[in-house]
Amino acid sequence: MRYFSVAYRPLEWPLPDYMEAVSTRPAGAGVTDLSPAYPQLAGRDGVIGEYATLFAVRRLLEEARERGESSGSGMVGVSHYRRFAVTRPTGTRSYLYGAVTPADFTRLPRDLFVPGGSTVVFPTPVPVAPTVLGQYARHHHPRDLLHFMAIAIDLGVVSDARVTEWLAGQVMVPAASIGVYPEEWWVRTMTDLERVVDAFESTVAIPREGYQSRMVAFCLERLNGLLLSGLVETCPQDGYLAHPALLVSPDGVYHPSGESQPGTPAQDRPLAAAGGRR
Repeated sequence: MRYFSVAYRPLEWPLPDYMEAVSTRPAGAGVTDLSPAYPQLAGRDGVIGEYATLFAVRRLLEEARERGESSGSGMVGVSHYRRFAVTRPTGTRSYLYGAVTPADFTRLPRDLFVPGGSTVVFPTPVPVAPTVLGQYARHHHPRDLLHFMAIAIDLGVVSDARVTEWLAGQVMVPAASIGVYPEEWWVRTMTDLERVVDAFESTVAIPREGYQSRMVAFCLERLNGLLLSGLVETCPQDGYLAHPALLVSPDGVYHPSGESQPGTPAQDRPLAAAGGRR
């Protein structure tokens, strides 16, 4: 199984040797810059967050398939270099996460990140209030998310009934893009997400400034979570694992991102900034 870790900056601690650190901009030693191979995604992380690199990884996996190369397990792993989906609770609970120091991280076993067989791994869903749409509207322009979801419906990525149910729900997955997933499903999902981005940006998108300039990334996180919910529904009860994501922090404690919206309550920042840089 190939396991990728998105890093938009130089690594501050070593990753396990089975994790491939990747980016779509130069990020220092040990991080593969995919932008020369996929220049259309270079520097796009400032707009669509980690999805710029994930869309590049999708291309990389498709090209490997075309060459007849197989990853073996049929699964793919994805993390954000400091946030990881895990197979069991790990670390000291700090807000939504189980937090560890870099020194502790280097001692963690492989099976914490790579499950056996075809088990799906993703972060624990968390409650949001008053609804998924309402929570989004507290921090962003709801017009953007509604248009984004409407385009996903028009493209056949998801049904209008599913979108209605999802936006009216009170649970979402923070950092839905990290985890271990069936490679075929993941490639198809990244393809669909990029189709929606392209259609949105070429038609109804309105340029935003400052914190809101990453609104496409915020929309992607919600749609990614919706598509993930569809995958989970097809899994047997013992076919997936969901635990609080593991966070690597210099002091082993979660600190709200400095890029979060000024004035946003600390308890809301990770969800408000979902899809942005981490």
